[in-house]
Amino acid sequence: MKWLLSCCATFFGLLLFAPPVFCVGQTERATIDSIVYSVGSQNKEKITFRLSAQVDPKTFTLEGDNPRLVMDFPNTYYSGQKKIVVLKGKLATSLRIGVHQTPKQKTRVVVDLSKIGKINYSLKYVEGRILTVTLQALRDKGVEINRSVNPVKAGPVTPSPKKREVVAATPKRVVPTPVVKKEKKRVVVKNEPVLNEPAVTESVTPAILDITFDDSSNRGEMVLFHLNDFFPPSVSAVEKDRPSVQCDFSQMTLGKDVKREIAADGKYVERIRTTYNKNSDSVRVVLDLLPGRDYDLQQVFFKKDNLFVLIINELSPE
Repeated sequence: MKWLLSCCATFFGLLLFAPPVFCVGQTERATIDSIVYSVGSQNKEKITFRLSAQVDPKTFTLEGDNPRLVMDFPNTYYSGQKKIVVLKGKLATSLRIGVHQTPKQKTRVVVDLSKIGKINYSLKYVEGRILTVTLQALRDKGVEINRSVNPVKAGPVTPSPKKREVVAATPKRVVPTPVVKKEKKRVVVKNEPVLNEPAVTESVTPAILDITFDDSSNRGEMVLFHLNDFFPPSVSAVEKDRPSVQCDFSQMTLGKDVKREIAADGKYVERIRTTYNKNSDSVRVVLDLLPGRDYDLQQVFFKKDNLFVLIINELSPE
């Protein structure tokens, strides 16, 4: 049986209480808090932007030997990773992000597209400040690229009868409507707020000090990452016969107390595996989940304690 895993990635400095939704004017600067690339069906993939305010980007495509989709977010700022490599996607190879000061403040996101012919893209706002950009391969190469921006009110979107995928947003859940041929399981990864303010620290070398598993909480099974500063990972669900979730820490080292493998033997988490890539100076932590369920994952970062927590639960049928 195949599984469909819905993905979310790293969040950067989210607040405990989200501000009211508003549109950015000429003098109001917004921030892009996170950028997520997720793989859905074989011919449809998605980029999710979480912003502090609704901003309509200017978009255009460049064809030729290096096809690209370019999105300019006016009067915005982004402090996350400057390049996101797409490992599982077929429609794009990477995302490159840059902040430009002249002639006007803007954040430019360049999506390096695959050379498979025409790729259609559409834009839609969900929950007011979550922008989803859907890429879809066109079987008919004569079809022109279509662009649309459709802001919608907060609330659930009716799923298709064949499949539904949940795009997580705090505090409400929103359900977009991708369509696939077969019913598949999914893992939903949520971004939760940062729960307390950071202490003032000097510059340190990023390191994971310890990883522990806790199944004693009534909130669900927890995987706790003890870090030496505010270094949240990029979190994504991997589409395989056996579902798993991987956390990628860039420019990260491992402490001597970190176990390379933990036999969790939980109700949801079967095993935790940790690997260090010396060439890229990065750490990947993989949570092997038990098959046969739809999962709901939440991310919480306690900045004062430098503690990143993944909370795993079974997704309600509703």
